[in-house]
Amino acid sequence: MTSFIPFKPNDQLPFSFQATIGGVNLFASVPFNLYANRYYLKLVEGQGSATVYVPLIDSPDDYDINLALPWSPGSLVYRGSSRQFEVT
Repeated sequence: MTSFIPFKPNDQLPFSFQATIGGVNLFASVPFNLYANRYYLKLVEGQGSATVYVPLIDSPDDYDINLALPWSPGSLVYRGSSRQFEVT
């Protein structure tokens, strides 16, 4: 089952959400880096250890780029065209 999370960043705090990917409960935040002028994705497990910190990469509509490879076969995909995350 796929869950959709709309990406709605603001100027005050990094966008954040919680998702279960590959059976693991993860906390995600999406801070903006002014120097690089782009968003990054930070995934943290329940114990508080940051396990993934990657640039937020847009997936095209016809291809999935999994941003949560350590929890495969679960996936976290960001669609730039619809500005939403897809969690499976």
